[in-house]
Amino acid sequence: MATAWEQAYNTLRRQLADGTHPPGAHLREEDLALHLGVSRTPVREALRRLDAEGWLRVVPNQGAFAAEWSQADIEEIYDLRALLEVHAAQRAAAASTPQGVAALNAAVEAGLEALPATDLSAIERVSEANVRFHKTLWDMSGQTRTRAILASLAVPPMILRNFRNFDEANLRRSIEQHREMATAIASGNPAWAGAVMHAHVQAGKAIFLAAARDGMRTIPAP
Repeated sequence: MATAWEQAYNTLRRQLADGTHPPGAHLREEDLALHLGVSRTPVREALRRLDAEGWLRVVPNQGAFAAEWSQADIEEIYDLRALLEVHAAQRAAAASTPQGVAALNAAVEAGLEALPATDLSAIERVSEANVRFHKTLWDMSGQTRTRAILASLAVPPMILRNFRNFDEANLRRSIEQHREMATAIASGNPAWAGAVMHAHVQAGKAIFLAAARDGMRTIPAP
């Protein structure tokens, strides 16, 4: 049975994922405790964990705020990802192994199996498969510092939030780009792998920036 703080964490994480608490929203401990029917202590613990995972930011003496990214943040993060992930993809292709390629393809299939992603639960499965693909590729690259920096940039909450902006065609295109990257890596072709990765990251950046301007697509909860 889940503890009080785990229940608070699970509920708040889902609310942050589905947009109940939109980017920048102020989450007050006392209001959350009342809403969730628990004391402030488990709420505080849940907020600490959500802060560590990137779902929100806790500001001393002010409280917690749902994570948000400005246009400048999005551009910087995706530009850095483009540089570093292209490098990682090229190195992964140069050090390709059958086991690594099999893991990449398994992540591709997991993403495709979640389609059509018509509700938040399905989009979460697509997002999880996406994170698994990229982390596998980083591991294959053997670039420990590159991997550490990318882990700080490609945080799952940001990825999930952007996937909420994808329509069905863009979700499928993104996953098929993963398949092409896996093929390029399996063939040991760094230039091909790097080119596909660059296009993949730039496509994600364009969709996120468009959503930041126009407002995020609403996705129903399961």
